[in-house]
Amino acid sequence: MEHSKLVNVMATRTNPTDRAEVLALLEPDLADQFLRAVNVNPNGVHYTLDALASDPIAMEPVTEYITDVDERCSLFRELEQLLQEPDHLPLRLNATMLGFVMVAPIPKIKESISVIRSAPISSANTPQCRLIGVNTVALFAVRSYLPKGGRQADPPATPPMAVPISILGAPHSARNVIRHGGEAAKIRDGHVCVFVGTSDPAAAHIFPFATSAKRDFNHLNQLLQMFWGSDKTMAWRRHYENAGITQSAQNYISMNHQLHYWFDNARFALRPLRQTRNEIVVQFHWLRKTPLKPRTDIMGEQDILGQAGLTDHQSWGVNLAHRRSGFPIQTGQTFIIRAENPEDLPSFELLDLQWNLLRVAAISGAAEATDEDYETDDDEAEAALDLWSQTMYGRRSL
Repeated sequence: MEHSKLVNVMATRTNPTDRAEVLALLEPDLADQFLRAVNVNPNGVHYTLDALASDPIAMEPVTEYITDVDERCSLFRELEQLLQEPDHLPLRLNATMLGFVMVAPIPKIKESISVIRSAPISSANTPQCRLIGVNTVALFAVRSYLPKGGRQADPPATPPMAVPISILGAPHSARNVIRHGGEAAKIRDGHVCVFVGTSDPAAAHIFPFATSAKRDFNHLNQLLQMFWGSDKTMAWRRHYENAGITQSAQNYISMNHQLHYWFDNARFALRPLRQTRNEIVVQFHWLRKTPLKPRTDIMGEQDILGQAGLTDHQSWGVNLAHRRSGFPIQTGQTFIIRAENPEDLPSFELLDLQWNLLRVAAISGAAEATDEDYETDDDEAEAALDLWSQTMYGRRSL
């Protein structure tokens, strides 16, 4: 939409119900919505145009909800067959593993399958044991990213405990490390929701506060390394293991309280598109609900997508919120977050991690899971983590 032309039309048109030129400036979806609004209230044309001019709507192309779906289903079946060999045991991969396979880069999935097959075999370390281990670790990796009770909306009432700079390895002063990044983010965003424009927003964590405060990274680190590789995992870890970043404005976005709730519950995800010195562009994507729970067994020989409620693997989730102009927030819309100080921009790496893990959480049902949906005890999880670490990297977990 060419907003300068739209403003000119508004300024010069004496009969705003003559809509042809206006409609030519709108995206097809917005033009349809504009016509519906005018048909309901013909006298509101000027108001609608004014709202559009003051709240510019930009959209960019989106991918399918799940890309390369046939190949991903084939890889999931290969992993499940590997779990069952050589005795054809009735073992299944869970919904969390399905989420990772549906989201992660295909070359990295293939690479991990090759490692599982080729690692030295012992009586206690067979391909079956390796996959049983990663099947368990996957549960706790996503659980650590979406801890029970969701992410906190704002920093705690008392300042967080200072962490020695030598541990963080961060170029921040000690004062900056313990400052309230949420308040700095609200100042950056003009004390309004970035997406809706309403005042008094919450400061939503990109990487969850609870996981960062507990430094509970082991399971997450292992799964990221398996599905995204060492280089990408280390790029993410340098951000989410650094309290100088996670406690700063780089780990916050201003959202109204309803959007914040949906963000914590994997109802939408933000795809970071590009960044300049003082701006970052994110693309909004509504996620879909699933009938699955994280531990749900997936029957590889049956319709995998049908079990996950993803037979239509192209469409994104339904629209749940509207912009201040009254037009809905739709998948594909882009938003620009600006900061005078580049260090106050949201972290591109944390946004990229969020983009991937919230999709995994949505596919597997992790955001709505309770403790009972996990059931595996911590000792079993640690044993699985150690076995997987020895298989993949020849060492115990750290």
